[in-house]
Amino acid sequence: MIETLNQIIEDGIRKKLVHNFTDNNNEIADNQISIDNATMLNFGSCSYLGLEKRPELQQGTIEAVKKYGTQFSSSRTYVSHGLYKELENLLYQIFHRPLIVTASTTLGHLASIPVLIGTNDAIVLDLQVHSSIQMSVQQLKAKGIPISVIKHNCMESLESKIKILSQKYDKIWYFADGVYSMYGDYAPFKKLDQLLEKYKKFHLYIDDAHGMSWSGKNGCGIVASQMKSTDKMVLAVSLNKSFGCAGGCLIFPNKETEKKVRNCGGTYIFSGPIQPPMLGACVSSAKLHLSEPFEKLQKHLDQLIKHTNQKLDELDFPQFEKTNSPLFFIPVGLPKICSDIVLEMRHRGFFLNTASFPAVPMRRSGIRFMINNFFKTMEIDLMLMNLSQVYIDVTLKYQMSYVEIAKNFRIPPFNIKSIYTEEKETQKEKPNHNKLTLEEFSSIRNLKPDQWSILSKQNNMLNIPHLELLEKTYHKENTNTENQWDFYYFNIKDNTKQIVLQSLITIALLKDDTLSDKETSQKIENLRKSENNPYLFCSKTIIVGTPITKGNHLYIDHKHQQWQEAISLFTEKLNDILESQKASKVIIRDFDEIQTEKLKNIMLEKGFTKLELPDTMQVNNFDWNTQDEFLKSLSQKYRYNTKKEIIAYQNLFETSYKKPKDSIEIEKLYKLYQQVYEKSHIINVFQLPYQYFENICLDPQYDIISLYHKKNNTLAAVMFSYTYNNHYNALIVGLNYDYVYQHKAYKQILYQTLQRAKQLNCHHLDLGFTAELEKKKIGAKTQKVFAYVQSTEHLKQSILNFL
Repeated sequence: MIETLNQIIEDGIRKKLVHNFTDNNNEIADNQISIDNATMLNFGSCSYLGLEKRPELQQGTIEAVKKYGTQFSSSRTYVSHGLYKELENLLYQIFHRPLIVTASTTLGHLASIPVLIGTNDAIVLDLQVHSSIQMSVQQLKAKGIPISVIKHNCMESLESKIKILSQKYDKIWYFADGVYSMYGDYAPFKKLDQLLEKYKKFHLYIDDAHGMSWSGKNGCGIVASQMKSTDKMVLAVSLNKSFGCAGGCLIFPNKETEKKVRNCGGTYIFSGPIQPPMLGACVSSAKLHLSEPFEKLQKHLDQLIKHTNQKLDELDFPQFEKTNSPLFFIPVGLPKICSDIVLEMRHRGFFLNTASFPAVPMRRSGIRFMINNFFKTMEIDLMLMNLSQVYIDVTLKYQMSYVEIAKNFRIPPFNIKSIYTEEKETQKEKPNHNKLTLEEFSSIRNLKPDQWSILSKQNNMLNIPHLELLEKTYHKENTNTENQWDFYYFNIKDNTKQIVLQSLITIALLKDDTLSDKETSQKIENLRKSENNPYLFCSKTIIVGTPITKGNHLYIDHKHQQWQEAISLFTEKLNDILESQKASKVIIRDFDEIQTEKLKNIMLEKGFTKLELPDTMQVNNFDWNTQDEFLKSLSQKYRYNTKKEIIAYQNLFETSYKKPKDSIEIEKLYKLYQQVYEKSHIINVFQLPYQYFENICLDPQYDIISLYHKKNNTLAAVMFSYTYNNHYNALIVGLNYDYVYQHKAYKQILYQTLQRAKQLNCHHLDLGFTAELEKKKIGAKTQKVFAYVQSTEHLKQSILNFL
């Protein structure tokens, strides 16, 4: 996630979408922003009421800094500045409940959540709850607190969780936002009130940072004004945003809870305080909230919000959810399209934001803008008129239909109005004489050898006979769902019939925890067994290549001037299949570092994030003939280990290259594979079917090494490998664990695999993933492997993150 996020942010920096700085040369108007000497109307501010320029707040800051200086440097455990006490007393008049002012809302979460949650409590998170809460909750994971994640605002799922968890836990805490910071929609307040009343153990922790001040009596916020049941609710608000100052505030159901957090909250005790100048501003803002003029500020913003909604309706703009909040989200789709819209709007003099991955799913990005009291209606109208034109232009440029957008976001149909619509639609239909064509085949048997020669040369496991074997094994008539694959083969050609891109995909059920850490996969396997559901946390996935084959499964002619167009056509086709097959993920693999770098920017624009896979272990040095020469090729450390742990045990085993002659012998080999499968969760996949082993035992391109213990002629280990064009691919290992630790059977089968590759005059040995140290001891080198991944939703991944 860190690498992916860094890649996205770096791309945003390159496009000047993020990490910008305002110009400080000249004072600018309240509703404007200046970046790189370009002045724009600022629709990116969360200061909804525009209080930062109010004389009262400015005067409060000035008086505080003159009277108390720029800072008051002391831990609040020992002493707090007196302005804190005044501020908390004023805020009590707004919320009428015990409260604590914190240095920020995030630090408030970090102070309160570990204190509030008991050792026998359980947590349920809304999928879209603010990242600051998710970060705070992660601290409790190490304490063994059960954490569940539910679909956004799904009260049916929440109630189901409450019922189940109430049987075992003292309290069930639901963490949500009042106004969600990306989509601008609300928590379902009435339903939450009903659940609080219905279930004694149910408690609510809700972040109303975006709902504070502009809503509710004296600006108490959308949650405090809508929720009735406050005796089991902790509320967090922001003194930034609409409040116009700095800091956060936690509001508790009773004095006892407030004291406990004040006494024990880590970041309350140890983090720095709000400094006197901003405390002075906060006190002035609180007084303003409690005064008669404040309601006029709220009403003025409410009129602007209603006007904005009305204008959006007139232009037939889509909204994720229409509310009376000042935060708006316009659905688009891919981040690249959003970026182009925002950049063009900046050129036109309007500063807006993108809302994209990882805050929202990759293909559900949108345009995010805010309305505040600094704006006039004519400025809002001007922005929306420009946005309508830009939205149409950019979506047409990427051939993104409104039907597709509506379907993707599950919103009503729309058709944005603009005087340019008819003209642009005509431009869309202009013929392209250099248009690429895509050929699609549903079986390798439908392709002639010359139609599949390029990729099979690039990846030796993708030759026609081997793909025929896989189709024969993984067909739709199989009993188990995980063994029912769909195969597609693609050639993308230019107008001279030259192949620019070639690939194959399979659509298969994969485990969502395939690449999770071993402990997470073990937990999920236990859940699958306890719930008697082998397909729990499994998803239909489009995988470029197959789940069995290794290596690059995508040929791209990078010298061709239309190679990027070919990728666009290919990914569009994958998305069409994703929709028609109701799959949830696309994985394009396996790339080395050079290939990954070439594709990085274009794949990110297409909504794919880079994922580093486990390193693969490769042996390319076969410049030796004897065992002594081989040992000399190793480093001194590994030479010693190989002698001690492998060569010393070599005479204990008899090596056979004979293939099994009947089903009884195949069954013996298969049972050794099953022993390894049962113990391995490093790469968590479905068990290979027996039919696959039957087929490969008959295939001349598969090589099978069997290792027998000489003393009792017991089968100790087996290696199944695929050989083609002087490449030796070690695919599947089977082990008798009675011989692994004392007799070093695993290390011995690795060594015999190396010797067999040499014997068959291979110049490349692929030992696959995992067990890196053992493979390095026989001369293998690590090779970085990457994939590009796109998910339609991130609920399951969020659930996995908290297991």
